[in-house]
Amino acid sequence: MIRENINGDISNEEFEKLLKPFADNYNEYLENYIIPEVIAYYIANSYYTHSMYKGSFLQHYNSAKDVINYFGEDSEKVKAEFYKLLRVKYALLITNENPLEIKRIEYEC
Repeated sequence: MIRENINGDISNEEFEKLLKPFADNYNEYLENYIIPEVIAYYIANSYYTHSMYKGSFLQHYNSAKDVINYFGEDSEKVKAEFYKLLRVKYALLITNENPLEIKRIEYEC
């Protein structure tokens, strides 16, 4: 479900009931799956390619987190993978991009 944009403040109750659980789930997913994988790959890749400079773990950790804000991606490649993941893993299909419209895919068992 996509909520209507009311162009205004939301109540504390709505925030606690809807938005905070979403943000908490998203942050937990990042902490449990994405960030550890990115940091491990960054450190392993820089080590094996002999491009790692001497520094503390914290310096390398922070550098790995910084490059998550990567801006040079091939957006069409990322978009194709995203569409595939959304369909296969989450059973969702984007039917319109602007405004974003999403349809749940119903599979027969």
